Amino acid sequence: MKRWYELSPDVCIVISKIELAHGNDRVRYAKQIMLELRNNGYNPQPQDYINRIKNYSMKRWYDTNRTVFLAFEYLKDAEKSVQDNVVANVLSFMNKEAVA
Repeated sequence: MKRWYELSPDVCIVISKIELAHGNDRVRYAKQIMLELRNNGYNPQPQDYINRIKNYSMKRWYDTNRTVFLAFEYLKDAEKSVQDNVVANVLSFMNKEAVA
């Protein structure tokens, strides 16, 4: 069974790049995801996600940082069209940083 982020190649690329990034870069990319989600009209209910954190056994690599965890949870719950726009913009952001 595929993971939620493996259903879209671009989402998978963004998640993989974040996984390979260093701690501060991971957080910066996660914040960019959240900014792009807001720019695309996604309005999460933070309390729902805080409850997930409290009730979840943190086993995944991205569970160790609250910002990264929340960015991924928000992205996972966003509509496909929003996910597509967000990851396209985040990939562009990442690529611009790589060139700079």
